[in-house]
Amino acid sequence: MSKIIVTGSNGLLGSSLKGKIKSENLYPHTRKNADLTDSTSTNSYFSLVFDHRHPERHPDTLIHCAARVGGVKANMGDNKGFFEENMNINKNVLENCYKHNVKNVVSILSTCVFPAEPEYPLTSDQINNGKPHDSNYGYSYSKRLLGYKTDIYRGITGNNWFSVIPTNLYGPHDNFNLEESHLVPALIRKAYEASENGGDFEVWGDGTPLRQFVFSDDLSDIILWAIDNWESDKPLMAINEKEWSIKEVVSIIAERFKISDDRIKYDTTKPNGQHRKPAKSDIPEWDFTPLEEGINKTIDWFLENKDSIRK
Repeated sequence: MSKIIVTGSNGLLGSSLKGKIKSENLYPHTRKNADLTDSTSTNSYFSLVFDHRHPERHPDTLIHCAARVGGVKANMGDNKGFFEENMNINKNVLENCYKHNVKNVVSILSTCVFPAEPEYPLTSDQINNGKPHDSNYGYSYSKRLLGYKTDIYRGITGNNWFSVIPTNLYGPHDNFNLEESHLVPALIRKAYEASENGGDFEVWGDGTPLRQFVFSDDLSDIILWAIDNWESDKPLMAINEKEWSIKEVVSIIAERFKISDDRIKYDTTKPNGQHRKPAKSDIPEWDFTPLEEGINKTIDWFLENKDSIRK
């Protein structure tokens, strides 16, 4: 197996990848190793990993998961900060990969790179067709530019550099802070608190919108497979094409926390968002983890770690 650097290895995806890669082949990066927003810190970290005295230890692969991420409220409040911080991270990491001639580089993007008004289903050839949504354009543009930079270096080096685009990623080690979290961890956090205090399980909107979800362990498996098998220079759309309604997600979570239907309150004064945002997968035959199984694994981890996690 390749020797692999995983940036952001304590995050949602990075933590999953750590569990898939043998320890002797893994270089897990965290903020304690290097501040990737700082070029001096990043250069020092890569110089240590690529110590010229030990070429046999040099990794040939980097999976770039590190990023500043947040929910809609956080992004709208600091689009400039999200753009600049992520641009610095991506610049420092990719330039060091180029300097040290890393053979395989996988950049993790997001469906936010797509235009605010795309054609559905989403496909990778639509990325340049318009501006991303105003709510998180700083983060979105930084991810678009990460994809472009990855393509440029692929063309210069001839190495196996490519991007991966998942949708609605969830799983253990997620962020359960209600100011910053995404749909699944936010609902888990709300349901847990309702079960603890006997209150209502409050959900924004009417629950009818449809979404696609990918469990973090599935995305890790796809990435590790793609390093040896994805031969295209276009981003890999890592999508579970099955759609679930928000009500179905809520039902799975409510059942786990023993919350009765009469305690589930849909706040229809809050926005639903788009009814559907389907994306087309480049690996439609992949055997994805069933949503109920993935959510229950996520809840298991949340309950075991609730006193120390981001919430």
